[in-house]
Amino acid sequence: MKQRNKILILLPVLALAIVLLLIAIRQNVLPPAVEISPSQSHTRIISLAPNVTEILFALGMGERVIGISEFCNYPAEAKNLPRFGGLMNPNFEAILAAKPDLVIVLDEMVRGDNKFAAMGINILAVKHDSIGDILDSILAIGRACDTNERAKKLVSQLENKMSAIKTQSNAEHKPKVLISVGHDISQDTDKSPANIYIAGRDGFYSDIIEKAGGQNAYAGSIQFPAVGYESIVSMNPEIIIDVMTASPEKNIIDAETIKKQWQKIEMLDAVKNDRIYVLTEDFVAIPGPRFILTLEKIASAINPELKLQANEPNSN
Repeated sequence: MKQRNKILILLPVLALAIVLLLIAIRQNVLPPAVEISPSQSHTRIISLAPNVTEILFALGMGERVIGISEFCNYPAEAKNLPRFGGLMNPNFEAILAAKPDLVIVLDEMVRGDNKFAAMGINILAVKHDSIGDILDSILAIGRACDTNERAKKLVSQLENKMSAIKTQSNAEHKPKVLISVGHDISQDTDKSPANIYIAGRDGFYSDIIEKAGGQNAYAGSIQFPAVGYESIVSMNPEIIIDVMTASPEKNIIDAETIKKQWQKIEMLDAVKNDRIYVLTEDFVAIPGPRFILTLEKIASAINPELKLQANEPNSN
């Protein structure tokens, strides 16, 4: 059991390492991402990212998807599809053998050494660094897969929901919001969180905070900075949002324990006013079409009086 717990504790660290590696890739000067292609009714699509899989199913193309990445878990209909590796380790041989007519990837996967092109694999590369990128990705996939009208409809629905949230959240005071995306996992409620990584100028969470009616408590330029106790105290966030998505570490720690750990930093306004929120839903960490649910949750945390209807996005 002890060995199992050690493994579970290491899982969020591994996930965070992947995030930081992707940041390093984006900060290098690399050739632009490759995008194809003329519009076609592709019938054998492989998705190599969770957000791409969600877009495909939201556009009603689930029956065309023949494979996904090892990290795709939504929607439920996708879970039993064949898996072809992940963002950092796609299984090129298996992909080629499956004879897809389109593989949809994230743009960082085809920068520099583009093995997909070298193997003659037809690809569409999309971005996901911000809300604007997500909407553009929906439209790009719609154009490439001959579902343009459905893509436009989905984007319009998401934009209308964002406008409604902005209208309701248009208060003069923009509270300082800190989003924790990772820290040490512990059951000890006598200690505050340690080795904390927060959402800085990352694009996605920064957009979410702003559109939800807040301001990022972090004013620096790093995308996902590591911060200590003193830095947290100096920022003095009015609201703390801890992203602990649906993953194995939930077996050894719960949201209430994490909240009690944050409460050990007693001088924070967020602690004094009991404004600490732990989000455990998987979509909170996936920059796909369900970003609207994340936006609604964080907008409700910032503006508790809001009355929002959280419906999962689709183009039907």
